[in-house]
Amino acid sequence: MLKWKSYKFGTIANNEEKLNDMLAGMSAKNRVVKFIIGDIDADIYLRVYRDADQFVNLECDLLTTAAPMLPVEIPLAEGQQLKVGFYNEAAGNVTPTIAIGYEEAQ
Repeated sequence: MLKWKSYKFGTIANNEEKLNDMLAGMSAKNRVVKFIIGDIDADIYLRVYRDADQFVNLECDLLTTAAPMLPVEIPLAEGQQLKVGFYNEAAGNVTPTIAIGYEEAQ
C-alpha cells in the first residue's frame, strides 16, 4: 500500500538550501520511496538525499500540473535517513511544500 507524508517549509531565501528529515529506514520494515511531489516554480530545485548520497536535484518547473509526481526508487535500509528539501536559486522568498509516496512491506 502506498503511504504519503508531506512537509511545508518555512521561508527559503535566495541562494539558500533547506532540508528536512522525512523518513527513516526501520528494522522489519522494507521502506521504498516511490514518488516525490514538490511545488512547481522556476529557480527552485527539489533535492533528495539518502544519508550523504544525493538522488534528486531537479528544477521544479520541470514538473508540471499534468505530471506533478517524480517517480523514484529509493530503498531505505535500517538506520538510513531520507532528507528532502529545496534550493532557492533566485525565486525570491518562497515557502514550498514537498510530499513523498512510499511503500512499506513487513
